[in-house]
Amino acid sequence: MAAVLRRVRPVLQAPWRVAAWHLPHCGARQERCFSDFITASDEGTGRLRLAFAAACLPHPEKVEKGGEDGYFACPARRAFGVADGVGGWADNGVDPGLFARRLLQLCLEGIEEQSDLHEALLEATQRILKEKLEGGSTALLGQLDGSTMGILNLGDSGAMLLRPALRTPPQSDSPLLFPRVVFRSCDQTHYFNCPYQLGSGNAPVEAPDFIRVRVRIGDLVVAATDGVFDNLFDHQVQAIVAQQLGKAWSQGAPVTPHLNGLATSIAKQAQRIGQQEDHKDIITPFALAAHSEGLSFRGGKLDDTTVVVGLVCSDTGEGGPGDQALLNNF
Repeated sequence: MAAVLRRVRPVLQAPWRVAAWHLPHCGARQERCFSDFITASDEGTGRLRLAFAAACLPHPEKVEKGGEDGYFACPARRAFGVADGVGGWADNGVDPGLFARRLLQLCLEGIEEQSDLHEALLEATQRILKEKLEGGSTALLGQLDGSTMGILNLGDSGAMLLRPALRTPPQSDSPLLFPRVVFRSCDQTHYFNCPYQLGSGNAPVEAPDFIRVRVRIGDLVVAATDGVFDNLFDHQVQAIVAQQLGKAWSQGAPVTPHLNGLATSIAKQAQRIGQQEDHKDIITPFALAAHSEGLSFRGGKLDDTTVVVGLVCSDTGEGGPGDQALLNNF
């Protein structure tokens, strides 16, 4: 398939040193650090790592074969990936999930050998074509290198980088901890619901987007297949993160024990909305995308829902929750 390369401009963040805000019913203006748990010294210093959790809920009709998504999260390489097998191949009796998971397995092997996302994806593509495995898949890879996270995206899976921040809700005098979006990837599609993809056919492979973004301790990356982002708006993902991690953030408690619950909550909520396919009152990102191209669609879009979450932490050399490699059906 032929298409024009789309490029995503990275979001550049000015470093927050001090933020000023007024205390309600108080004449004094108080200067304080932007947050009590992230300071300027956390940026660009020390060695960082990623603590991971993941959740994968297959489409109810695809549970027996494990769905058509794939994922991995490798703390040792500070790398992760998600892939979505292209469902159209099933019409030819091919299981797209096998292709997606094999592609990610080969990508992980490439990352372990050379730690370069571009080369890993290219080599994985060449190897899977030599294996003559039929199918097609989107692919999103990420890796932390020092204080910079690289994200390589081909297709319509997505990634968000969230940062804990103070936010004052309407009609409230009390600031709450709520994650703001530092970076959000954009879909690569030929047309509505037809993403860029790797496949066993002869169609040319489009160039993936590659973005580098500066991270700091406390940042959270959420990478997911379109089964999540077709059904959940970004602000809904932010709200789930705040609900699951807000208490730990505010108390200065460890966040990693809550990552599994966070990943599961995102996947379940996406599938819950996806199951409401016939509800005309349900507006989803998928429905809005359809509307933008003159198509009529309302309700959820039931699909496999796969999400990997990674918390940027200080690498103290000590293991803990979220430090185990996560692979699905490799």
